[in-house]
Amino acid sequence: MKIIYLITKSNYGGAQKYVYELARGAVGAGHTVVVACGGTGVAGATTGLLVEKLQSQNIRTILVRNFMRNVSLVRDLLACFEIYRILKKESPDVLHVSSSKAAGIGALAGRLAGVKRIIFTVHGLPEEETWRPTWQLRVISYLTKLTVQLADEIITITSHDTTILKNKTADDSKIHYIPNAIPTFSTLSKLEARKKLLPHLSTNTFIIGGVGELHPNKNWSLLLHVSASLPNQVHTVIIGTGEEEMMLKKLATKLDISERVHFLGYVEEAQKYISLFDIFILPSLKEGLPYALLEAGHASLPVVATELPGIADIIRTGEDGLLVKANSNSFMAATQMLIRDNGMRHRLARNLHETVLSRFTIERMLTETLSLYSGTSISTFDAEEEA
Repeated sequence: MKIIYLITKSNYGGAQKYVYELARGAVGAGHTVVVACGGTGVAGATTGLLVEKLQSQNIRTILVRNFMRNVSLVRDLLACFEIYRILKKESPDVLHVSSSKAAGIGALAGRLAGVKRIIFTVHGLPEEETWRPTWQLRVISYLTKLTVQLADEIITITSHDTTILKNKTADDSKIHYIPNAIPTFSTLSKLEARKKLLPHLSTNTFIIGGVGELHPNKNWSLLLHVSASLPNQVHTVIIGTGEEEMMLKKLATKLDISERVHFLGYVEEAQKYISLFDIFILPSLKEGLPYALLEAGHASLPVVATELPGIADIIRTGEDGLLVKANSNSFMAATQMLIRDNGMRHRLARNLHETVLSRFTIERMLTETLSLYSGTSISTFDAEEEA
């Protein structure tokens, strides 16, 4: 088959990792693959790391010049025409769309262009992006509903979204729960990772922190407030770039913790260095099923994370990690408890490692997703059981 993957941005967050792994897997299965995407979020932006990684695998990419992160009726209409022309020229057998905006615009263009099969992956429902203006939420929510109607099959990556969409859709047989997954990877030892990324720190320094885009959804400001309550020998590390970088650095200065908070920016193959953390923190306000958490589990790290539906698909609190409310007091108490209790850290880390390796395999995700492209459905996950 010829498959086109469509996504709004070409940075390298969770949705982009998903597209990258599917594209590689589809090529490995003998299909012809093209990825169409926008730049890094704003109008006229250049392409991001996703395009670079795809091209390194000899996977062809097409730039959708009018794609941008925020809602713009003029730009979005132009993007629809642009995608329509791409689809007419490429004539794919399957169009697989990800993210609400790319999905809504792409599914409409796909139907107009006569694409035989349209697959939509939901990476979290738009009504949970409370940081957006109300009018944007309404537009994106409408696009999501439109896509559900236009798509032949819908993939959800969390049991929570599966339940919600089944309640909203007349034909729930086209909704399939297929969680994200990651391929196995090698990590550096804790000592090696710290020497490479934090050579100025003592290798015995206790480090908390996480990996992710510096974006309002990730709620890194909460982590900084937690850090301010911890002893001076505890340092905080955040790996990632994004629009909130300057704000977060100013907040660290205001809280008088800038000397023990380290913003490492973009780190190539960050998962290799994830072992530098003693405790992995995920304070997000919104998540689908986060790759960063799967990577932390693969690397056998203890985790404190926000009590969100997608995260709860991976972690059973008290068994595989600690899930808490998205406020500084809850995160502070959980983090302080883990700092004190070495035995608990090791137990939670070991259990999460076993969960990730047994349940979230890339082979499972690829097999179930590719089966939808050919019109068959192989599902080994039970969303209701997960919920």
